[in-house]
Amino acid sequence: MRTTKFIVFVLAMAVLITGSATVGMAMKHGQGGGHGMSMHHQHEMINHSLGMALQGSNLVMLGQMEMVPGLDKLTVDHGKKMLGNARTMINDTMSGDPMMKMHAEGTSPADDPMMKYTHQLGEAALKVMDILDKHAGMKAHSMEGHHQHMILNHALKMAIEGSDMIMTGQMGMAPGVDDHSVTHGKNMMKEARTLWNEVMSGDEMMKMHGTGMSPDKHKGMAFTHELAEAQLKVMDLLEKMPSGM
Repeated sequence: MRTTKFIVFVLAMAVLITGSATVGMAMKHGQGGGHGMSMHHQHEMINHSLGMALQGSNLVMLGQMEMVPGLDKLTVDHGKKMLGNARTMINDTMSGDPMMKMHAEGTSPADDPMMKYTHQLGEAALKVMDILDKHAGMKAHSMEGHHQHMILNHALKMAIEGSDMIMTGQMGMAPGVDDHSVTHGKNMMKEARTLWNEVMSGDEMMKMHGTGMSPDKHKGMAFTHELAEAQLKVMDLLEKMPSGM
């Protein structure tokens, strides 16, 4: 009887110690200086806001191609609405009460590396949104230009979704799936950069430059490069996102 009680006691202590270690790891992952749960959520909200803007931009361009008169206006209007909602969401994320509370508690860009990173990502995302908003009011782009911009937008959307998958895996909530989520996210980000590079440095782009459509001579091409450079800044930041693990 005493032996049985002793075994039960040892097992109970083992569970308690293991549980304490798990809690300790979770707390370390969620506290200052690391990429904690609150930071994961902020970054995913920034990513979602930019993803909405990219989708909205593509809808605007689709409608501007004027291929379906009965739906073009609806497509453009909804795309512009998505652009507006995206900006509202990122502003709420970067300037809302939760962010102000974190700043008040000492988690400011000047003192906390992760908060500094969050603001860098938010500012880069807003820069892309500014360019997409400007693009929504322009109708002079050629069909080639529209297609280039839509592919660039899609590439960045892929990178964003890959980043979200990595963060989901890093949260450590599903041990059997976490590693796969992170690996697939990294592959998506790699494919996104490959697609971006093909648009900006591939044969079609070189052919267009060769016919005189260079950024210094062609307004549409200058815009394409402006958009691409802003998108690349976001991709670079997403790839450098600290894990805090």
